[in-house]
Amino acid sequence: MPGIRLDHVWVLFALALVGGFIALVPTPPNDFWWHLKAGQLVAAQGIPHTNLFAWTLPADTPYVYATWLGEWLFYVLYRAGGLGLVVFARNMLALAGFGLVTLEARRRSGSWRLAALAVLLAAAMSTNNLIIRTQNWSWVPVGLYALVLGAYAAGQARPRMLALLPLTMMFWVNAHGAFVVGLALVGVYAVGETLRRLVNPEGALSWYRVRMLYGALFATLAATLANPLGFGIFGYVRNLLTDPPSQGLIVEWQAPTPHTLAGFFFYVSLLVLVVAFAYARRRPTITEVLLTLAFTWEAWNGVRYVMWFGMVIMPIVVQCIARPRTARLPQPSSANLVLAGLFAALLIAVQPPFKAQLPLPPEYKALFATLPDAPEAFSAGTPVAATEWLREHAPPGMRLFNEMGYGSYLDWALYPQGQSFIDPRVELFPLQQWQDYIEITKGRNYNALLTRYGVTHVMLDHALQPALSKAMAADPGWQRMYKDDQTAIYERR
Repeated sequence: MPGIRLDHVWVLFALALVGGFIALVPTPPNDFWWHLKAGQLVAAQGIPHTNLFAWTLPADTPYVYATWLGEWLFYVLYRAGGLGLVVFARNMLALAGFGLVTLEARRRSGSWRLAALAVLLAAAMSTNNLIIRTQNWSWVPVGLYALVLGAYAAGQARPRMLALLPLTMMFWVNAHGAFVVGLALVGVYAVGETLRRLVNPEGALSWYRVRMLYGALFATLAATLANPLGFGIFGYVRNLLTDPPSQGLIVEWQAPTPHTLAGFFFYVSLLVLVVAFAYARRRPTITEVLLTLAFTWEAWNGVRYVMWFGMVIMPIVVQCIARPRTARLPQPSSANLVLAGLFAALLIAVQPPFKAQLPLPPEYKALFATLPDAPEAFSAGTPVAATEWLREHAPPGMRLFNEMGYGSYLDWALYPQGQSFIDPRVELFPLQQWQDYIEITKGRNYNALLTRYGVTHVMLDHALQPALSKAMAADPGWQRMYKDDQTAIYERR
C-alpha cells in the first residue's frame, strides 16, 4: 500500500537537515544589499547602466547590472513581505534546487538512501555558497537541467521535455551569470551522446534523439539573447572571468582548499568519485565521464563553482555504487509518517517568522544584526546602527572610506544621501584602487592614501581591519565620532 517507507524517511531527513542548515546560517552583508538597491532602482526607473553608488568613480562610469531580474525579484519580495520573505524565498529556492538533485540521484541509482547521500554531499560542499544573493536564482535551473538531460539521455524523457531548457534559459540569463552552466550542460550532453552513438551504438540514443539534443542546444543558445545586452551578455561573462581584481583578490574565484568546510567536502567527494568510478557496478557512459571531467575542472579552478560540481556529479557517483534494483520494498509504517512529520515541523520552525520565537542560545543570536523584520538572518557584520548614525549626522559632501563589505549595506541604506568608497561590485573598481584599499586596511601609509583620495570620514570594522582600527585610535589627525562593538567612524580633524 502507498505510504512513507523507511527509505523515504532517509531522504526526508537529508532534505530537512540541508534546509534547516540553510535557514540557520547567517548571511554576511557583502552581496545582498547592493543587489536589493539595484532591484529598487529597476522597479522605479528601469535597469541602471552606471556606477551610481561609489563616490570614488564618476557617477556615469559604465556598469552592467546583468542580474537585473534577480535583483528586481528580490525587491518585489521585499516590498511584499519585508526581509523575512526574502530570506524565506532563499530557503525555498535552495530546498527546491537540492530537491531536484535528490530526484536525479534517485532516478540514476534507484535508491532513496543513495539519493540522500548524494544530496548531503552536494550540500556539504555548498556551505560557502548559501548566502542571499542573485546566485540563488540559479539553484533550480541547474537542478532542472541536470534532471531533464539525464532522463533524456537514459531514454526516460520524451524530446518535448527538452523545450523546458530554452524556456528556463530566458529567465536564467537575466537572473544570474551562471546561465553558462546550463549551456555547458546541454553542450556536453550533445557531444557525449554523439560520441556514445559513434563508439558503441548498443544502448545509445537514436540519431533522431541525438539531433533533438542539438536542436535543444541551439534553441537554448538562442534563448540567451532574450536579455537587454543580447550577445553582449557573453562579453560581460568574459570580462568578469578575466577581471584582474576579481580573479586575483576574491577568494571565491580562487581554487578550493581543504581548510574550509566546503573545500574539505569537495576533496572528500573527489576521493569518493575516484573509488566509485574504479569499482562501479554500473560503468559511467561517455557523456557521464565528460560531465565529470568538465565540472571537476571547473570546480578545481574556483570555489564558486564547487556547488555546481556537487549538484551535477553526486547523482552520477551514487549511480556508480548502486546495487541492482530489487522488486522487494520495505513496508510503510505509521512510525515513518511520524518521523516525516517531525522533520517537516523542524524545518518549518526555523523559517521566518517562527525562528525568532525559538529559544535559541544567546551565543547564536549574537551572530546576527538587529533587523526587526529579519531577526537571526543577516550577520552581525551588517553595520545597521552605524549606518543609521551616518544618516542622522553625516555632513553634506562627506567622502567616506569604508570596509568593503559595509559598502553593500551603505549602497542600500545610505544612497543617495551618501555614497561609499568601495563596495562588492569588484569588477567596477580599478585594480589600483583595490590595492590602495588593502594598504589602508592594513594601516600602511593610510594617511597619505586617504588624503590623496580626499577622504573626510572613515568607517571601519574592528575585527576585519584591526591594524587600521589601532592606528586611527592613536592618530591625532582623526577624531572618533561613533563607536560600537563592531564599528567605528572617524572624522578628519
